[in-house]
Amino acid sequence: MRAINKFILKIGKLQLPMSCYKATDETTSVYAKEMAQVNGKLYSVKRKPYVVLEDGTEVSIDGTQILKGYQKDNGEIALFSKDEQAQLLKKGSSYEWVANAVVDKDKFSELSFQKEGIVAMVELDKKKELLNKKHLKFLAMLKSGLGKDKAIVTQILYKNVEYPVAITNYGDQLLIRFLHYKDEIRNLDGQELPQLSEQEQEQARAFVIQHYKKDFDLTTFENKTEEQVMKLINSKGEVEESKKAEQTFMEEDNPFVVEDSLSDI
Repeated sequence: MRAINKFILKIGKLQLPMSCYKATDETTSVYAKEMAQVNGKLYSVKRKPYVVLEDGTEVSIDGTQILKGYQKDNGEIALFSKDEQAQLLKKGSSYEWVANAVVDKDKFSELSFQKEGIVAMVELDKKKELLNKKHLKFLAMLKSGLGKDKAIVTQILYKNVEYPVAITNYGDQLLIRFLHYKDEIRNLDGQELPQLSEQEQEQARAFVIQHYKKDFDLTTFENKTEEQVMKLINSKGEVEESKKAEQTFMEEDNPFVVEDSLSDI
């Protein structure tokens, strides 16, 4: 399997070369091709947009001519106009989220959750103060019942896509996290790891504790992507030498050995 990214994990003197692989598959495997009909024949749309005829001639087209082509089970192509495709996918979102069950949060692995998440709170109506108080009381009671270790699970329709979701406590609100379906999580075989001696396990624990910071402030991380992109844009045309950082690996020393720990292996 081809790696989608490679990096070196650095912690203190430890430098580990790592490869990244997708842990999940796409939610849907139904894809459309952009196509257009010219002189009664069907062609794939290229980007400008244009199509290439059988004789090699390039013919420009406009957006109104583009059709979405889906392959049927029998191999034929089903064509949809922009309006027809909109109706094909127009399901909307579930208005009622009916809980299937309350489960323990530890039923979910780290790969269970999709990236997207949303926060929900009680919708208040300025004209219905008594009803607001009632709903807020019920939310407080629900949150108290869920505590830190329980989650509500259900399946919903959200922006035209069906998702299983987990609903948990999050401050004064509820956190809604979208779940992957079981068949979307890949079964990636890892490498067989060597057995560690007690001494090696002690060195590993001491190494991790050496870098442990209980009160580390995550707000110190800043998103500087826009700043860096603008720097490149503003420097367009300037001559600049690029230097590739030299990567070194600890080949002889054991990076897990820390001061006041056990002796070297």
